[in-house]
Amino acid sequence: MNATPTRQHEQDDSSELIEAAAAASGAERAMLEDEIVRRYLGLARHLAGRYSGRGVDLEDLVQVANFALVKSIRGFRHDRGEFVPFATVTILGEIKKHFRDHSWGVRPPRRIQQLQADITAATERRMQSDATAPGAAEIADELGTDISEVREAMAARGCFSPTSLDQPVRDGGQPLGETISWREESYDFIDDWVTVGPLCEKLEAEERKLLHLRFVEDKTQQEIADIVGVSQMQVSRRLSKLLDQLRSKATLNENESETA
Repeated sequence: MNATPTRQHEQDDSSELIEAAAAASGAERAMLEDEIVRRYLGLARHLAGRYSGRGVDLEDLVQVANFALVKSIRGFRHDRGEFVPFATVTILGEIKKHFRDHSWGVRPPRRIQQLQADITAATERRMQSDATAPGAAEIADELGTDISEVREAMAARGCFSPTSLDQPVRDGGQPLGETISWREESYDFIDDWVTVGPLCEKLEAEERKLLHLRFVEDKTQQEIADIVGVSQMQVSRRLSKLLDQLRSKATLNENESETA
């Protein structure tokens, strides 16, 4: 679609306005720059919108794009070609820099960050050519890199904005954190060991050996009886007595800690 006469006129004299702003100072320069910014705010918002939904609030991206627009106005020179392509490159560069420097929940290696940018560009090119999203293999082939690296970079995209455990798994559903079920039994062992360990240090050597055979080496009472040379019934009685003693001491220590 061709630009309207008014829009075409604005595009034609933008370079002249930029040169005039560069030569001016004070209030005159600010007025000229404001006029140029007003003309291209739509371009800045459009470019920012291309990166929406990637873990950064759209309005934050628009602010970055607006800042980059002013930067491009102050850095443009006639010998650099047309203003719009120059501004576009500058704005996109600042947006990508913002993602790289400020928007990581967990910062991956720099090579992964760069590869993510390359993957985004390759995906956009493919979408423009055949309107289908390319897979990891197609992206790797286009970029000339290993598919495992592409998959690693794609998997790290959540680093921009990690998923909250409070986020519902679906509309009106329970939070994600409540759907995760995981139990590490070794933690229970550590807790028990911290409690019982110091108490065992005060036992006789034969008593510690009895507990070691039963609860560390996981031997049966009969196997323990064969090792120590007593009956299975005697092993059972000794173990019961030891456990009662340890339980009483642990309870006593816990009560003392609570009243301390």
